[in-house]
Amino acid sequence: MTIRNSNRRIGIYYDQIEVQALYAGQIFGTTSVPGFYLGHKETEYLNPVFDGQSLVVLQGEDWSKFDMERQLENFSINIKLYLEVRLKMLLFTTPKYKPGIDCDLKVPLDSKGGVSGYFESQRCDFVWKR
Repeated sequence: MTIRNSNRRIGIYYDQIEVQALYAGQIFGTTSVPGFYLGHKETEYLNPVFDGQSLVVLQGEDWSKFDMERQLENFSINIKLYLEVRLKMLLFTTPKYKPGIDCDLKVPLDSKGGVSGYFESQRCDFVWKR
């Protein structure tokens, strides 16, 4: 995943990043990404790894959805990023803000957990409150 700062005047300190992976509204993995500074017009590449730390219990319609996605080898995964950021403008740095990012992804996985197709890039929603 990438985070891009398209601003020409503001830098961003990402002091803390917690990433959660959800299926059917249930968290199955959580990880942290080391903090970093993202300067003007820069892009940072993040590689959070989720190894299924929690069991997802499916009920009712979620089973039907899972069976259909398994046949299509394309799963709907929601990724949530919880951040602590500071903005840098010239010599001034703001106090910490705690925005979030919400991403709905289609992940192409085969029955063995391998990549089964092409992953399409996705723009995510920025949320100011957790």
